[in-house]
Amino acid sequence: MIARLHILSFLSIIILLSADTSNALTLDEVVDRVQEGYERTGNFQADFIQTSFLKTIKKKQVSKGRVFIKKPGMMRWEYKEPEEQFIISDGKVIWFYVSADKQVMISNAGNAADSHALNIFLSGSGRLRDTFKIEFEDDPKGHSERSEESQSQYLLRLIPKKSQPNMTKLVIGVNKEDFKIETSIVYDIYGNQTIVNFSNIEMNKGLPEDLFHFDVPKGVRIITHQ
Repeated sequence: MIARLHILSFLSIIILLSADTSNALTLDEVVDRVQEGYERTGNFQADFIQTSFLKTIKKKQVSKGRVFIKKPGMMRWEYKEPEEQFIISDGKVIWFYVSADKQVMISNAGNAADSHALNIFLSGSGRLRDTFKIEFEDDPKGHSERSEESQSQYLLRLIPKKSQPNMTKLVIGVNKEDFKIETSIVYDIYGNQTIVNFSNIEMNKGLPEDLFHFDVPKGVRIITHQ
């Protein structure tokens, strides 16, 4: 379950981008700026704090690290806290490595996504309105730590037009000043939530493709998922 939440998190933030500033924007104007920014963003990197709420076991898990993403479909999540983990994809294969467990799970990127909507974004040709029903979202209830952030963000609720068991809703927080997407919240059918907050965002700095490949260390157990 934890691994699946990690994967959903990094798939959802492929739409991280920036756009021009404006005041009192309508929903259509906000979505247009999000789309425009996505289309001109080739790659980005950022620090992140991920908070997962697991409803069935009533557990909260907080992780920290840095993420690198490059179109089409390449990404690298480096978790530093509370334990070292890596989620890396070259667009075809996903490696999920937990150093303490001395094992790596290898999956087909398309199968791991398990989501037509998010696969479109991973291909680098996503259109928000084609994939999601979009509305403004009120501040999620029950999370008082987000109240201050929400004053400086447009919250957009994205509902997949095609049913997806692993993601019933995606909420993104768009900064009202510089229009960078700073927050991603994924909801699944089990009532779990994964909130990712981004900081120190850098766009189009140029990232080498070998950053998105994982060489399995000696002595590490390999688990392959078809």
